Amino acid sequence: MIIDCTEIRVEIPDSMRHKNLVHSSYKGFSSAKSLVGVAPNGTITYVSDLYPGSNSDKTIVGECGLLNIFEPGDLILADKGFLIHDMLPPGVSLNIPPFKRTAQFTAAQVRATSTIARARIHVERANARIKEYQILECIPVNMFHYSTEIFQTCCALTNLKTPLINEVEDEMRLWK
Repeated sequence: MIIDCTEIRVEIPDSMRHKNLVHSSYKGFSSAKSLVGVAPNGTITYVSDLYPGSNSDKTIVGECGLLNIFEPGDLILADKGFLIHDMLPPGVSLNIPPFKRTAQFTAAQVRATSTIARARIHVERANARIKEYQILECIPVNMFHYSTEIFQTCCALTNLKTPLINEVEDEMRLWK
């Protein structure tokens, strides 16, 4: 499974406590955040509940229950922000791009980064497709109770669109 968190805007709540919870310092606006997992073909296979935007990716992975579905031999692909090695069930592997520890990547590190990036593009594209639904432009305060259901429904509807791999192949033909 290829995983990534995605954020959607939420209306700024009145309560200072709630404002602090939903403020994403990374994005610079009030948001709700979900962990999305896709299969290598781009099909969305996992969507967590929405969490306040102040939560880290690692916190969401730990709390959402995703790790309970993996079995020994499974592989998770993620970006560098997912430092979750210590949380993985026995026999489950995590593949993230290498960190630059010297002035230049080695040839093996360049290949590893490129390979992971080619796979991770599918989760990035899936997240972009999810956000095409107008209802996700900004969730109003009076809809917070339903925000997870709204988001997960948009994810399910995204899977009903033209398969992501077909879309990628069509775009690649246009570039040639």
